Amino acid sequence: MAASRQTVSETLADIAACRPVLQPVLNAFAPLLEARAALPETLAPMLEESGFSLPPWQQERAQQGVPLLSGVALDGLSHLLQVSARRLLPLLTALPGMTEHADVLERFFLSREEDSRQGAHALLAGNESSIAALASAAGLPAPVLLFALEMCLGPVVQVLAAKYRAPWDERPSSWMQGYCPVCGSFPSIAYLDKRVFDEKNAFLAGGGGKKHLHCALCGTEWHFRRGACPSCGKEDSGTMELLRESSGSRGERIDWCTACKSYCPSVDLRERDAVPDMDAMALGMMHLDIVAAQKGLLPLKASFWNQF
Repeated sequence: MAASRQTVSETLADIAACRPVLQPVLNAFAPLLEARAALPETLAPMLEESGFSLPPWQQERAQQGVPLLSGVALDGLSHLLQVSARRLLPLLTALPGMTEHADVLERFFLSREEDSRQGAHALLAGNESSIAALASAAGLPAPVLLFALEMCLGPVVQVLAAKYRAPWDERPSSWMQGYCPVCGSFPSIAYLDKRVFDEKNAFLAGGGGKKHLHCALCGTEWHFRRGACPSCGKEDSGTMELLRESSGSRGERIDWCTACKSYCPSVDLRERDAVPDMDAMALGMMHLDIVAAQKGLLPLKASFWNQF
């Protein structure tokens, strides 16, 4: 039986109780993360009403490493993106370093539909140069626009990803890549699953420990090889190393690649009572991001809180 997952607020409260030093950062991001987590429920009916046509499942494309939304036009989803932006921009621009860009971001997302649509397409395509060009034309630093796009587009893509969640759970071996099978983004965090017990049959149990990657943009989760690097794909013996505190880690660690020096925060759920919200958990592991930066490692997925 799958364990229920904590809410964003429950996860942040759990982190704060164990690491009070992170309380100011957690408090700053809490309203944004909570609102972002609640938006898919609002957007789901709008997706049905939009008549947006989702691409069909294609096993061959998956085997070639092509994400489902690769090349898909999002023109019919502009209204959903605007709804998301109206809800999240006031919270996003309340963060330190973002307030001064509030007016420009509002114009970009709410008044310049073509620019916001191009930004969404560039984000899904991983086209950093296009995002930089859009940011320059708007008068924004590229990292600011990238962060805003990820926050505002995320709930929209999450609604799309929900249509495919069951197929990916049923076909865990069909996707071998370290980037998301739905939107192509890199994961912000990984986790090793809990031990599984069947309440109806004591002889049916699993030891847990299978590795899953959690997409930073749409929240899709997929199985991945524990000894392989999600970034460069190498999986020779000794490629992946662990970095964790000597005591009291509660399963929190850094999985880093000795070949390309990239890393991804990871949590072993077998060492925790509750299953955290993974987006909130990624924020709550910034103490390990700091250690990784000191070791010269680079995050697999750059975020607002792991750039030092």
